Amino acid sequence: MAENEQITTPGEEPTPDPTPVEPAEEEDALVVSARGWLRIATKSRDDEIRQVIDACLIDLSIGGVAVIDTEDPAIQQAIKLYLKSQFGYDAKAEKFGQAYEHLKAALALCGDYNTGEEEADGASG
Repeated sequence: MAENEQITTPGEEPTPDPTPVEPAEEEDALVVSARGWLRIATKSRDDEIRQVIDACLIDLSIGGVAVIDTEDPAIQQAIKLYLKSQFGYDAKAEKFGQAYEHLKAALALCGDYNTGEEEADGASG
């Protein structure tokens, strides 16, 4: 009997094997984009990139940014600046870090980013 073969009784339909849960496409796409931003050609640093992205998202949240959509261009720019500051990109890491801090502050002050969706919906009506 094959390893994956199921035993069924006559008249019973075999149940399909559950499909493995794949990581969200958004996460994979974000790491792929980040590799491009950092000019990293291989996947060898994907785990490190993912950790730095996660740290950025936490930092944005702590800094007062309540609405964090990784497909939003402003959030992607914040991630890009954070990554470049953490990876020491182009010997301008400090400037990228300062730019990130300024963008984070602007996002935290902006009504589109500093209120949760429930609060934003309730405020309009």
